[in-house]
Amino acid sequence: MADRLFQLSNHLTPPADLTRIDGQVVLITGAAQGIGRAAAELLASRGAKIAINDLDEKKANVAVKELQAAGYDAFCYCGDVLDVEFPPRLIKVVIERFGRINILINNAGFLNDAAIHKMTEEKFDIVMKIHNYTPFRMIRALANHWMDPANRTMTKTVINVSSTSGLHGAMGQINYATAKAGIIGLTKTVAAEWGRYGVRCNAAAYGWIDTRMTKPPNPDEKLVVGGQEMISGIPLNAKKWRDTSDIAVGRPGTVEDAAGVMLFLASPLSGCSSAVIDGGS
Repeated sequence: MADRLFQLSNHLTPPADLTRIDGQVVLITGAAQGIGRAAAELLASRGAKIAINDLDEKKANVAVKELQAAGYDAFCYCGDVLDVEFPPRLIKVVIERFGRINILINNAGFLNDAAIHKMTEEKFDIVMKIHNYTPFRMIRALANHWMDPANRTMTKTVINVSSTSGLHGAMGQINYATAKAGIIGLTKTVAAEWGRYGVRCNAAAYGWIDTRMTKPPNPDEKLVVGGQEMISGIPLNAKKWRDTSDIAVGRPGTVEDAAGVMLFLASPLSGCSSAVIDGGS
């Protein structure tokens, strides 16, 4: 029996590497650092062409130069995705550069935490806009391109970034938790409505990933968006956020861990998945 299987194996074509996404055009928002940049690097290494968007032009240019130096096809188009007129312009520029967009990763985001009784309308509103309105506008801007009959058989995938804060709630993050819960509804609706056009839409609900956003706040790293000045990070004394006892592997996730989920969702390995919520660390 073993000899027969060995003989048969000599006549079988080696399986294709299903982690390859050769030639696929990937647009990633918020990709100058953290999870977005790790995803750009990993997907580029699997054959994708990368379009980076970020508000920080300096960091975005560094990311692109390093990708290009490694031999990958990448460019950046920076700008504020909160601007209602920017998403269609970003989509247009990427299509002009690469001829198409196959994969959209809605990764851009930030925290603007406060306890419920201290949460202002402005703090709540801007977090909802970056985590809900912006992904909606980015997806809507792809409608004509992806519904074009000429692109019927083209790979079309959306990956949205949710959070375990949206699944379970999080102290001090009523705006962020509400927004990340909203992403789940957005994802499921896109999957249901656009499945007929061959669009797959998934959300990755990450837990504690070690990024700038989850490190202690640094007053020297301020972000000004929509006229609001905010300092990213979670206070060192936020015990729930610093407790790894409820993480099975006993450590926070890395940006490489997070990027691996995105590669799975972008690749043929998840070719039949839609609206899957993946709990992270």
